[in-house]
Amino acid sequence: QRNNYSSFSNNLREFVSSSQNNKALTQYEFATNLLIPYEGFNSSAVWDYGAWRIGYGSGTITFDNGTYRTVKQGDTTNKTNAGKDLQRRVKEFEKKLINQIGSKYWDPLNNNVKGALISIAYNYGGFIPSLTKTIEAIKTGNNEIIASTIEKETKNHNKSKPEKVRQALYNRRLKEAKIIRESKQPAKNNIVLFGLPLILLGVYLITKK
Repeated sequence: QRNNYSSFSNNLREFVSSSQNNKALTQYEFATNLLIPYEGFNSSAVWDYGAWRIGYGSGTITFDNGTYRTVKQGDTTNKTNAGKDLQRRVKEFEKKLINQIGSKYWDPLNNNVKGALISIAYNYGGFIPSLTKTIEAIKTGNNEIIASTIEKETKNHNKSKPEKVRQALYNRRLKEAKIIRESKQPAKNNIVLFGLPLILLGVYLITKK
């Protein structure tokens, strides 16, 4: 599990508010904007829980020509190439999520919700077996259920790590859950909500005949 334990940026509230009220961000842009301050930047390879990481907590290094490989001891990078690496990897982690959840459940989600979920998957290296309840919650399409499940299911994770580190990781989950909770519900839920009275009216008129 890749981690950078520095505090999340102070402008999180402004960033989320801007993405909700102004120009809509893609899930990739939203996830990238979350991950950069979460992960922090390392120009040189660092050993982190069983693997070498570089850039924004990545296990791969991307070069000027766009090629990439697994990080090795002694590797160095810059923010431009680390950004390219992150842009590629958020899409890879979305694919992992879709494979586990199913596109029919993933596609209707708000982009902010998708971005927050990609952030979680990136931190875990993909959704792991201990997040099975979260996977099922995502299938409901209900932001409150998804958020509360993340808060409950991840509360006791990382017990082997120092308390300060464990709490920092859980605080990160709480912030991601907050983003999900405050995001707009999928459009299909609104269609069902407002369309139901019309459906019932139609059934009434048909049966009345």
